[in-house]
Amino acid sequence: MLAALTSAAMPNIAVAGVRGDDQTSATDEETGIDHAVVQDAAGRLYDVFASDTEAGRKRLASRVRAARTLAEAREPGGLGFALDRVLAFEPGAKKDGPTGDTAVMVLVHRDGQARNLDLLTFDDSAAIGTAIGAIHRLAPSSVQSAGYPIFVTSQIRAQLTAWIGRLKAAGHIPPEITDSWARILETEGLWSFNTCFVHGGFTDGDVLYSGSTITAVTNWQNMQVNDPARDLAWIFAKLDEDHRNAVLAAYGRMMGARLDDLIMLRANLWLQMEQVGDFIQAINRADNVKIMQFKAQVDRLAHQLGIVTQRAKAATAAVSSRPTANGNGQSKPPSTITVGTLLA
Repeated sequence: MLAALTSAAMPNIAVAGVRGDDQTSATDEETGIDHAVVQDAAGRLYDVFASDTEAGRKRLASRVRAARTLAEAREPGGLGFALDRVLAFEPGAKKDGPTGDTAVMVLVHRDGQARNLDLLTFDDSAAIGTAIGAIHRLAPSSVQSAGYPIFVTSQIRAQLTAWIGRLKAAGHIPPEITDSWARILETEGLWSFNTCFVHGGFTDGDVLYSGSTITAVTNWQNMQVNDPARDLAWIFAKLDEDHRNAVLAAYGRMMGARLDDLIMLRANLWLQMEQVGDFIQAINRADNVKIMQFKAQVDRLAHQLGIVTQRAKAATAAVSSRPTANGNGQSKPPSTITVGTLLA
């Protein structure tokens, strides 16, 4: 069926064969999207995606739009890994169209295998940290001109504050947790960062690997300008602490002086926010183990923020009381918290 749909979407292709894929995306499967690899008579390979569900058609259309937006921007070409390259797309909006009510997207085949995020090795984790750093160095204009969401730091802070207020008013979350979050949002330095280009949500199947080398990053439909910690939070959700540290260490090397001091702790805050739904279900099920685990996470985050804030104040006070001169005879500025400090 996918071979026939490929021919309908690309009439000039001479299909010689078709096989299953090893790049399965859990989100694609949930929305009814099928995927196969098609080979033409010249031996060229194509990734073909098709869906006759409303959710699947919408997802494919969004993916095509994002891929074409990135193709028009020159800067993403230097990322070091492949992006989606669309050769043909039939939206499946008309039953009398070439593919009927089935949406069909044909891409240049990308080498590599999909790897579940919770199965990443330390080398894989370092590779994805480097890749995220490369993404965050892209110019925001890549998405700004195409109408994708653009957020500034003050907007993000206001949104989180309002959301915590709604949770508190609804009574779904114990007040000690919402109060802790509210105090965390007021932590000095937490909002001293610049928003940047972000992928917008990594799930299993979005990153393709060959060994521990990333060959492609896909599914950019949620790209936007937002808190860089959001991308890290999606990865952290699937990793233990040691693998998270491997991600952050590689990310820090990639970002250099652009790394903001509290990004890891802010990523953990975003992660907790994403877990609210699971926590509410645990309350409804009276799952005391899950409830206590979530409360412990909140307490640990508040404690970490307190420690890092104290270190920052101590370092600034120490440098301020003992100014030293640099090569130009000027006082050196206070040093910032490094990745090593966050991992200590």
